[in-house]
Amino acid sequence: MTMDHDHATDTRPIDATERPAGDSAATDGDGAVDTDADGRSRPVGIGPSALQTSVIGLVVLVALAGVVATAPAAAGLSSGASALSVDAGATAPATVEAGATAPAAVEAGGPVAPTDRPEISGGFSRSTYTGVAGDPVRIRYTADNSDGGVYLLVGGNRLSDTGESVGFVDVLKISGSSETTINTRTIGTNQTNVQSCARDDVSCDLEFRDEDGDVVADGLDNLSAFSGATGAEGLARPLVPQRYRLAITNGTFVVEDSGTVTPTETADQADLVLEKPKFRDDVEVFTSVDPSALDEEPDSESIEDIRSNGLDRPEVTKGNRIVLGFESTGIWGALSHFAGDEEELEPGQEIDHDVLTDLLDAEEGVSLRVRQTNPGRNEPAAALDLSRADSDDVKLFVADAAELETPEAPGRFYLVIDTSDGGAFTEDPEPGDEFAVEFALEGTEGERYSFADGEPPAAFEASSATDDDLSAQFPYWEAPDSTIRAEASFSVRERYLRYDHVTDDGEILVEADDGRITGTTSLLPVWEMTATLVNDDGEAPFRTESPLEISDGNFTVDADLDDVSPGTRLNYELHEGSTLRDSRTVVVVDDADNPDELVIEDAPDNVTVTEGENLSAIRATARNAGGLTGEGDLTLTVDNGSEAGSWGVRLEPGESRTYEFGSETPDLDPGTYPFTLRLDDDTHTGTLVVEADPATTTIDDDASDAEENASDDDSGDGGDDNATESDDGGDDNATESDDGGDDNATESADSGDEESESDNAPDDGESDSVGMLPLPFGTREAFGGTVLVGAVHLLGHWV
Repeated sequence: MTMDHDHATDTRPIDATERPAGDSAATDGDGAVDTDADGRSRPVGIGPSALQTSVIGLVVLVALAGVVATAPAAAGLSSGASALSVDAGATAPATVEAGATAPAAVEAGGPVAPTDRPEISGGFSRSTYTGVAGDPVRIRYTADNSDGGVYLLVGGNRLSDTGESVGFVDVLKISGSSETTINTRTIGTNQTNVQSCARDDVSCDLEFRDEDGDVVADGLDNLSAFSGATGAEGLARPLVPQRYRLAITNGTFVVEDSGTVTPTETADQADLVLEKPKFRDDVEVFTSVDPSALDEEPDSESIEDIRSNGLDRPEVTKGNRIVLGFESTGIWGALSHFAGDEEELEPGQEIDHDVLTDLLDAEEGVSLRVRQTNPGRNEPAAALDLSRADSDDVKLFVADAAELETPEAPGRFYLVIDTSDGGAFTEDPEPGDEFAVEFALEGTEGERYSFADGEPPAAFEASSATDDDLSAQFPYWEAPDSTIRAEASFSVRERYLRYDHVTDDGEILVEADDGRITGTTSLLPVWEMTATLVNDDGEAPFRTESPLEISDGNFTVDADLDDVSPGTRLNYELHEGSTLRDSRTVVVVDDADNPDELVIEDAPDNVTVTEGENLSAIRATARNAGGLTGEGDLTLTVDNGSEAGSWGVRLEPGESRTYEFGSETPDLDPGTYPFTLRLDDDTHTGTLVVEADPATTTIDDDASDAEENASDDDSGDGGDDNATESDDGGDDNATESDDGGDDNATESADSGDEESESDNAPDDGESDSVGMLPLPFGTREAFGGTVLVGAVHLLGHWV
């Protein structure tokens, strides 16, 4: 007779040796005894007839046959199961109650096997399933039991390598379906996603016996009460990285004293190997544009779409979106739970960002912080607050891992955060703000995550979380583990276009041969803009239209300016669709790096002067080779700086003018000297030859005494001659001074009136000679004077 452990009946076989010593009589039901002729005791009363004796013998034979048939069945366990022991030496029948037609239970000196159940069939698709502790694992199988339930045992095995037992986990009710996904983060808890026999809404027909064959539980609820004696209690903490048994069973099990739970019959067995979670310690950062800013409203987005509209850089333009990518295993079971286990998370899927918010609030040891690092004085720092965000502010995508191995789950998630005002930040991000990003799995050395008390335990109530001095622990870190982090940063900047070549007035410079407007921008490549250049002042109207191309933070406008000469000014407009974004003047130049280039177009290589003559023979023609009005200094240096002169030069684009240095009279002995002309970055070198004056006689110092005496005798006459000569010379010098002054005054007036087409200015682009002027007419003069015979030399005229 099968009984539970609280009402078990002693059914040990009766043996003569168990009789009390000296007791030679059998006792009847009333205690009376009798002795037959051979001296053997027999019951006193009405004796059985021969027919009755035959019937009793037949019943005993039937009972013995039942024992013989049952013992092999109890011993015939499936491969890998622990067989119940049967005493082969016990052949006597157990007790038989009077009036019974068949025995209720028979034991032959050992435990009795569970009640027979129909055979089951099925198998696993593989012998070993590998996953990550904390992530979902998909188990594929086939199973059939036409006359009863089919169950999947998880855990409860003894490890062959250590000999230690793995705690019993769960028994799942399965059907003939081909797969079951086990959330390893919630299995064994009150939030499990599978058809656990511990759930009130799942009906299971289970039977657990101890090693003595006694039924100890008919369900997982009262198995827990029995577990204190067997060690088959529920989990103290989430499934750890370990090997667990998987077995397709008919729902009958033996609970060994060690706590190992063994099915009495299996269709197939396999292993579930869970690995320790891994973590990637860097954060992917890129920026992308909001499709609504492009007048696009797609029905759905993917992370690939977001990436194609973005750029890999940590600077996000105000109003665009910053995208942060994190990679870790061991978190996907919790994410799947908060997303709803009915729908598995698939790579590429967009999910509600509240799922991540729930995970961060669940005391799971998972943290994510995005905070401003450079707030102004007495200003609050902006921080990401997912709880205040809506679906337009923040999007959450899951994706395949880039580096980590994730057998049955995604490995990476992306946060797409809008930086517009009124979004997910506690303070609106502004250009110049800098942010730090930290994603962490937290741990404290010496501590481990444990479930709070409960049977089954609550999935997301950690006992360690009640200690205010102890931070939440990641469920799969071991005692030696501490917090690991992945960090990154990004900044917010303004929306801008910055041109490479502009004047002080903001005019854009474009080289005629190249025809390209270039610069840098914070805009992303998806922005569609068009530049238009127009000239209505020329002989023929000019108009060109080109797209503004953006690549890697740079932009280019390719304009066809082959027929446009340097110095031409164009009207420039930049449009985004029908919206005007910029309007400027474009100036066409030869060299955008030197748009007002002044060059020495012509100058002599060799000049010969007579000793005492000026340098009017050195004439230099300057030209403005740029597209803007140029200003500079034309300087002459003779004999490595022994003599110098300069002119201030101001020329319009394409204009030329000739300058001479007649006001310079070198004090050089006859010989050959180098000279150099310089104008901005241009130089010209030549040779100056100074010849002796043929009208000059050199008087030697070695005069004869006679000549000296003669000179002394004639001293009075000489004095008269000198006086006369002085008077004449004075008149002559005065006349020369007056004449020279008139000449110089005329030349100065001409030079100073260059803007009014003076005689010295070129007409229609032709070069004219400009002489030295005594009066400072012009925009700039540099004066230098040397008194020679009463004449004043002026240097450094600006024309």
